[in-house]
Amino acid sequence: MKIKLLISLLAAGAITASAQSQGYLDGIEYYKAGQYEDAKTILEKTLADASTDKALANYYLGQVDLQQGDKAAAKKCFDAGIAANADCPYNYVGLGALELLNNNPSAARDHFKTAAGMDKKNYEVLVDIARAYYNADPVAYAKDIEKYLADAHKKSKHTEPSIYILEGDMLFANEKYGEAAAKYEMATGYDEKNPEGYVKYAKAYFPVNPQFSIQKLEEFISKAPESALGQRELAESLFKANYWKKAAQQYGTYIQNPNHFPKDKERYAVLLYHGEDYPNSLRVADEVLAVNPNSFQAQRLHFINLDLLKRYQEAVDYAPAYFSSHPADYYRTIDYTTYADALTNLGQDSLALVQYETAVQKFPEDESLLQELSNLYNKNKQYKKGADVYAQYLALQENPSVNDFFSASGRYLNVAATAGDDQALRAEAATKGLEYVDKAMALAPGNPMLLQRKARLQLAQNGNNPNDIAIATYADMVNTLNQDPQNADPANPNNNLAMYREAYLFTIKYYNDIAPDKEKAAEYSTLLKEVNEKLGNN
Repeated sequence: MKIKLLISLLAAGAITASAQSQGYLDGIEYYKAGQYEDAKTILEKTLADASTDKALANYYLGQVDLQQGDKAAAKKCFDAGIAANADCPYNYVGLGALELLNNNPSAARDHFKTAAGMDKKNYEVLVDIARAYYNADPVAYAKDIEKYLADAHKKSKHTEPSIYILEGDMLFANEKYGEAAAKYEMATGYDEKNPEGYVKYAKAYFPVNPQFSIQKLEEFISKAPESALGQRELAESLFKANYWKKAAQQYGTYIQNPNHFPKDKERYAVLLYHGEDYPNSLRVADEVLAVNPNSFQAQRLHFINLDLLKRYQEAVDYAPAYFSSHPADYYRTIDYTTYADALTNLGQDSLALVQYETAVQKFPEDESLLQELSNLYNKNKQYKKGADVYAQYLALQENPSVNDFFSASGRYLNVAATAGDDQALRAEAATKGLEYVDKAMALAPGNPMLLQRKARLQLAQNGNNPNDIAIATYADMVNTLNQDPQNADPANPNNNLAMYREAYLFTIKYYNDIAPDKEKAAEYSTLLKEVNEKLGNN
């Protein structure tokens, strides 16, 4: 399940380089990439910084508020942006967008006219106006969108990147993903550091070609290494493409960026866990818990990593607090099996069984869980429970394999063979076992191991004594083995001499004690002697 790789810590130089931040610009990048909540977090965090352009930051904060349906908050942000710099055209675009949403297109046009006239060489303003119309109603304002985009094309001589971003977004919304990707690529052609172009291009391409998508993000990071958006998107793409080690390394770089999010540190701990770097996964999880003791993800990683690091007593000591920290529906199979594993390794098998039983009650259709519980019951010689749980597992299989049926027959053989004086239990278990072995034989006829299992079940059904039915099955097994001389060749390391010996021993007992026949008994005694000599037994 896990990739056999150990994730190493990043070099100090790489960490130092990545610690630089773009400040509020990261928030703008997140907004343009359509990640509004993250954009808001960064913009609010950096708004008071001396290096922040308050007019621009307020514009994008207002745009986030519009996306989230809070018109009043948006108005305050646009007004604050104008107060910070009345010559910045964007906040007038924001007020126009607000008026469109208030069904007042005339007032919107006035604001747009003001914005367009303030900086006639800022062609992105024209595109933002077109986007305001698009966000309000792409059908009702189709002509306005077309007009402003055409104006931006003409005045920029088709070189303004944001034109192609909006055109790509419109195509993407209509599920024309290939055409959208081509537009995003054009944006990066006119601006090689265009973050939304690279990110949106990578997202459009990922379902078709994850490796190419990753390469484009790596290309962007090489040109804009301080971009928090680029760092995070690359890490996420690596994660989704199952490049655990690379994803963890990239996250390790990204979380040194001051504009990373606390939830991303949890993600980093998860990736370290999947990469089997359990010491560092535990370390990062504990760092998260130091800040947020109620983080369930970090609690789970703390618990699981303790077990994987063989710190079993610590895991068991932590378990009560862990299982009481959140509602019951938070916990999954891995939580209970981890607890069971720690208990088993401390020699507390009976308590481990309780955890498996609890898990099966909660997740009765978890096939692997049923198998594990059946194995644990068998280990503890609770054969009846082990057999019944295995039957539950088998009932979930659409097309059970030969091994599935063979294993089930073995579970019931254990029950029948240890039933003691409980004749009813022995008969019931042997009958079930025979049903399963017959199903296996239907899929794999002429298999000597299946014939051996069938004979053993017939013996168990008869109180562990041979009868004519069992002896006939053993005879079939011997005839099948005889079809390949290698089975009786002591020079063959994979010989089946022990199977011959078992058949002859029970056959001799049958002809000596059950159905006396001296000649038959003597015949099989001779065969047994030959087998014992081959096995080196006296």
